[in-house]
Amino acid sequence: MTLDTTMAAQHAARWANALSSDTDAAVALYADDLVYDDHMDSDHVLDTAITKDELQPRLAPFANKNPDNGVGLHTFTANEAFQLAGVNGNPAVVILWDWTGEGLTTFRGVPTDGKTLTTRGITWHQLDADGKIARETTYWNDTPVLQELGLPIITPEYWVEGFDPAALAQ
Repeated sequence: MTLDTTMAAQHAARWANALSSDTDAAVALYADDLVYDDHMDSDHVLDTAITKDELQPRLAPFANKNPDNGVGLHTFTANEAFQLAGVNGNPAVVILWDWTGEGLTTFRGVPTDGKTLTTRGITWHQLDADGKIARETTYWNDTPVLQELGLPIITPEYWVEGFDPAALAQ
């Protein structure tokens, strides 16, 4: 299977749209033999699915349609998609995306106080010979969201001239 830039962008848009709107359609994009890894905090057991039955409840919150249940309304927008060399002659796709969550009661267990949240992330898909997602690895940039929610997360600008790492120990 070959994939060009246009097809990579179409794949990314199809994935982001299904993820935000139709869990069954999103799960159908995955191969039966899959590994889904959504890097959250540090619990790889809860972050990894290897069957569609395990995958479905991990994706379901993103397609929530009830604005009042606290799960939130989620939007994923694929901004860029790039084809990479994959394995066994099948392509891989990297997707840079934006996420917006509205009406979430909590984010990663932290109360949202009704704030609309946004962040960026990146997802890598290894496709199989049928164009299904065989492997996925996703990374969320949680830091700005958690800072917005009041967590005292320091993001030092190491590249700024005169930065003193010792200042962080005070």
